[in-house]
Amino acid sequence: MKYYKYLLTLPLFCSLTLVQAETLHIAAASNLRFVLPELIEVFEQQTEHDISVSYAASGTLTTQIQHGAPFKLFLSAHSTYIQRLIDAELTQGQAVNYAQAQLAFFASNDSKIRVDKALNGLKSAIEQEVLNKVAIANPRHAPYGQAAKLALEKAGLWQQVQPYLLRAENASQVVQFSLTPSVEAAFVPYAHIIQPQLASQGRFVKLDVTLQQQAILLKNATETSKQFLSFIQTETAQTLFIKHGFLVMEKS
Repeated sequence: MKYYKYLLTLPLFCSLTLVQAETLHIAAASNLRFVLPELIEVFEQQTEHDISVSYAASGTLTTQIQHGAPFKLFLSAHSTYIQRLIDAELTQGQAVNYAQAQLAFFASNDSKIRVDKALNGLKSAIEQEVLNKVAIANPRHAPYGQAAKLALEKAGLWQQVQPYLLRAENASQVVQFSLTPSVEAAFVPYAHIIQPQLASQGRFVKLDVTLQQQAILLKNATETSKQFLSFIQTETAQTLFIKHGFLVMEKS
């Protein structure tokens, strides 16, 4: 797989200030909690628009949109939820693949679990019956939970770990759980755990699991929505995604 920076550049903003200022309401997967504020700051500096963001698990946001939540743009951590909205005729235009997210296995400084890509440390703790709780996002509606399940299945541990699982509502809540005394390990967004305030609180390893990040305009999208969707594909935005632990694919 090749990785890339999009070739779109910031001159597209030359015309943005001609549009009447508005507040853009965005639904965003919780794994964007650190990178999106920086993206929004740049966008707001280049335009007269404000952006309001609601963070949650992608499945939760999809349900809210299906029930009439007034979002104009949806940034999902998995393409499955975008497709649900397309099938329900609640979108407009094409979905955009703007980045790939990565998954990490994390143990706090208080945990005795050995951290490794093959999850052998976790396997050993299960076999020795010295494991307390392992936090994951709920696979039913959170893409990071689905990615964690995949990683555990690849390691042959999905069934064995069931008695120890602590399911969080979304990826951000998993990070919160991972720092509590009862949780010895967690499957967290790589984009979260590389943040300095979190990285210093434990040990982590990046796993070979990625999540395709997609965005789509919703049925009531405005011109500002389209502008922000274009912005997250620019080289400036892609640089920020890379800074925060995301991958970007090379265009062919």
